[in-house]
Amino acid sequence: LTVLLLWWLLGGRSFCAWACPYHLLAEIAEMIHLRLKRTGWSKDYPLHRSVRVLLFVIFLSLAYFTGYTVFEMISPVGIISRALVYGPGMSLLWVVTLLLIEIFLSRRAWCRYICPIGLTYGALGSVSPVGIQYNLEPCLHEGECLQVCMVPHVLECTKVGRSTEVKLNIGADCTRCGMCIDACPTGALTMKVRGLDIL
Repeated sequence: LTVLLLWWLLGGRSFCAWACPYHLLAEIAEMIHLRLKRTGWSKDYPLHRSVRVLLFVIFLSLAYFTGYTVFEMISPVGIISRALVYGPGMSLLWVVTLLLIEIFLSRRAWCRYICPIGLTYGALGSVSPVGIQYNLEPCLHEGECLQVCMVPHVLECTKVGRSTEVKLNIGADCTRCGMCIDACPTGALTMKVRGLDIL
């Protein structure tokens, strides 16, 4: 409960960007992926986001019926955490496999389409006081924010004609990493803490 409260206060999926032990490796893999994509050596095959919900239900059902958190067997977060504490093991080969998939086949595949931890923290993020706000008026729709975002579907509102409001909060899947804020040349994206403007 304390952990959930902490990440609710910090923005839900901010865990993914700032605390997840797999994130650093995935970030390096993403940089390699983008370099190789320019030369045609890598592809980015997207999956439907509902895949993550389906996998979440499967993992939850397996945990309920078996009494064992099956997800932890394949979670790179758990594997890396255990390797840091107890030393490396053969399970790290699975992490390497995931990274190769993300480099050559699907950018940020684990974080975008599979990880149930991100889905859980995303639910917290939907009601968190911390988030990123989009302002339509200064936006030039250059798409620089979309290029750096780990979960670019949350920034669909920045495309021409997509936003129905002048100001709106970016969706729950946002990791609050702040890279889109740094990339935006006009300041159309800002970090907000709900309620502070009232004080």
